[in-house]
Formats: sequence, structure tokens, C-alpha cells
Amino acid sequence: MASTNTTAPPPGGTWLANGRTIVAAIARHAVMGLIRLAAACMAGWSLYVVARHYDVPRGLALGAGLVFDGVAYLCLRSASDAIRAGRTAAPSIIATLGMASVSVYLNLVHADISHGGHPAEVLYASPAVGLLIVSALSWNAERAQARAARGEAAFRLPAFGLWGWLLASNEAAGAVKGRAVAHVTSGASPAHQPASTAKRIDHRARLRAEFAAMDPADAIEIAASSHPRMSHAELAEMLTAYGIAVSTLDVALILGEAAVPTVTLDRVPRPAAAQTPALDAQMRPNAAPNAPQVTGLSKADAITAMAQHLGGLNTPAASVASALARQGIATDTAYVRHRLSKARKQAAAEAEQQQAEYERRHGNGGYA
Repeated sequence: MASTNTTAPPPGGTWLANGRTIVAAIARHAVMGLIRLAAACMAGWSLYVVARHYDVPRGLALGAGLVFDGVAYLCLRSASDAIRAGRTAAPSIIATLGMASVSVYLNLVHADISHGGHPAEVLYASPAVGLLIVSALSWNAERAQARAARGEAAFRLPAFGLWGWLLASNEAAGAVKGRAVAHVTSGASPAHQPASTAKRIDHRARLRAEFAAMDPADAIEIAASSHPRMSHAELAEMLTAYGIAVSTLDVALILGEAAVPTVTLDRVPRPAAAQTPALDAQMRPNAAPNAPQVTGLSKADAITAMAQHLGGLNTPAASVASALARQGIATDTAYVRHRLSKARKQAAAEAEQQQAEYERRHGNGGYA
């Protein structure tokens, strides 16, 4: 049978812990009482000396410390009571600052009377200021508990740490201002978040946002250079996961690796052209191979041109008529003879005229 071992608290353990707490509280209050008593005595003595310097009777001079520092102390206590009761503490705080200022001024007068300089000023003024500060700090817990009981949350500075304030002073000041505005406008401080906790960043979402703002061609080139072993289909799938809708063909075209289809034409040898006789030769098989084409000329010009081709204007009329007939120009021999005779006369006249012009130009014709 298994046995269960339970560890019981040592006898008197709870009483011992409570006793330590009570002793610590008594010691703290005792120390605070001694500090307040010492500060009050020093501040009162300083004010007593000033009062005696101005010929205030001894009995009244002893009460100078109670008049100034005592009144300031009671005003500060009244401010704490007002805060615990949910009332405004502004009048009590203003009265505390006023009486404390008068007390410090009189302490400075004491330092001037004793000709102690700045060290004397610090020595005589510090007890009164210290008394008020220690009292205000000791009552903070009571005021905080009273606020918490009413559901109020006082604004407090966030814990950014020394390096946070030094290295990011502007950001820290902005964060403090934002929390202060939220506290004032909402009536309560926002939930405290540790300043050292870094905000988690979704790197995939960040990459998706950057890729979405990028040109698809640039994104394809970046992805291809980062993953050179990926195929076009894998690159397209990866980019689609980041919000860039591209196809495999888009990736191939951007990377210049698309397979462009080519067409090869097999040229068929062109058959040799058949030797076709000329149309005129088909129509006029007996035509001379080098005969001039007189089609379209007048009949007179055709006779002259053919005669010049066949040997001159003295060519027999029958030969000229036969050559013209082979080109489709029908004429009789008499007309050919007439035209050749006329052409010879015209040629002779032109020759004679040219001779006369030559002689006139060269002085052999009797013309000046």
C-alpha cells in the first residue's frame, strides 16, 4: 500500500511570519518618526533664530516652527484626507506649497544672518522640504488604496527602462503622451503592456505586401535569382502564394526562356520554264528575227523604217511590202514605191539644205 508523505508547516511558522511583518512595520514607523522629529527640530530651530533676530520674544519664537512648518505639514495631511474622501486636494496642496515656500525663505534668511553662504542655505532649508516630501511619500499608499476602492486608476509612467528613454526618447515621449491622452479622455489608464515585449511581425504578410506593391516582372526576376533551380511552374506557384497572379508562360517570357515555335519551309524546285516562242513569232512565223517593230506607226513611217532596216531607201518595193506583210501591215508595191520615192526626195532636199548651211558657215557659199 502506497503511503503519502505530507509536509506539515513547522509549529509556529505562521506566527513567526506575522511577527516579522509586525516588527518590520513598527521599525519603519519608528524610523519615520525619528526622521520627522529631527527634521522638525532643525527647521524649528532655524525659524527660532530668525524670529529672535527680529526681536520676537522667546516664547513666541519657539512657536515659529509650528506656525510655518507645522501648518504646511497639516495642509499636506489635509490634502491626503481629501484624496481619500474623493474630494479635490488642490486647495490643500496650494496652501502646503505656500507655507513651505515661506519657511524655506526664512531658512535662507537664517543662512544670510549666520554668513554661512550656500552650504548654510542647503543645511537650513533641507529639513523642512525633506519633512514634507517624506510625509507625502508615506501617505501615497493610503491614497492609492482609496482610489482603487472607488475604481479610479491614476496615470503612471510606463516602464521603458533607461536605454529605452536614451535610445528612443522621441518615441518614448510620444507613447507617454498617447497614454496620458487616453487616460484623460477615457477616465482610466489603458491596460499596461510591457514595453520590452516586441510586437510580433508576420514576415510572410510583410513579404506579401511588398510583392503586391512590386512590378510583376521585377518580382519574377527576384524569385528566379533566389531560386535558380526552380522550374517556371514552381516559380509561378510560389509567386501566386504571395499574391502575384502569374502563369508559367508569364515567367518564361519575362526570363526570356520561352520556347518560340519555328516553321521550316521546304522549298520545291521550280520547274524550268518551257521554251515558248514569242507572240509575234507565233503570229508571224516568217518575220525576220531582228526586224523593227513598226506596229503602231503610220503606214508611211512604217515603210520608211522597214526600208532603212532592209538596206536603205533604194530597197526594192517588193521586199519592203513583204516584210511589212509579215508584221501584219498590208500594203501594195506601188504605194511602197511612191513612199520610198518621196522619202528619197525629202532626204536629198535635207542633204542639200545641210550642205548649204555648212558652206554658209564656213565661207564657201558666197555669203558674208
